[in-house]
Amino acid sequence: MYKLILFDFDGTIADTSEGILDSHCYTLKDFGCKIPTEEVLRKLIGGNLLNIYTKTFGFTEERAREAISMYRKRYADVGIHKASLYPNFKNLLIKLKENGVSIGVATLKYEKFAKQMLFEMNVDGYFDVVFGMDKNDSFDKAMLITKCIDKLSCEKEETLFIGDTMNDYVGAEKAGVDFLGVTYGFGFSENESNIKHQDLQFVDNPLDILRYL
Repeated sequence: MYKLILFDFDGTIADTSEGILDSHCYTLKDFGCKIPTEEVLRKLIGGNLLNIYTKTFGFTEERAREAISMYRKRYADVGIHKASLYPNFKNLLIKLKENGVSIGVATLKYEKFAKQMLFEMNVDGYFDVVFGMDKNDSFDKAMLITKCIDKLSCEKEETLFIGDTMNDYVGAEKAGVDFLGVTYGFGFSENESNIKHQDLQFVDNPLDILRYL
């Protein structure tokens, strides 16, 4: 049914929480801000950094961009090396390639970081396209999904986007593609998937994604 499978990165491909939390804490401390609880910070994973620093932390746009620059420097030095591929995810990629499916990434993570992390986790060769955030934080998830589709000359009706948060679902809906949620990441818990989002489909193991091809 699907010829193109697109993935969110944080919480879908890999557990990147340690590096992200470290970079937020480092940045907020340097700016003299009170550091939120880990629970609060975890809810921000995968979000747009400009929105996080302006809307959640109350920075002006100018100050937020300074903070993002510091965040990304810290992430480049430390955070990118603190990611771990989710169990069975590499096996999923192998199976998808065996089925002749194109594979891509649409992430709000800085694109350079996403590509380097896929390389360090030794799975970069499985992906046909990787699009992430630019230096100006000018993309949303729907735009990135559309860029992947256009790059590979696929149809929206043949594309499935997979992610771990409602933001991912909203991006897929806005882009006009089908969505599949995962409960092993940061956003959707098993209880949430059963109670709050009964109109959506979920898997709790990467290999279960194969059932939806």
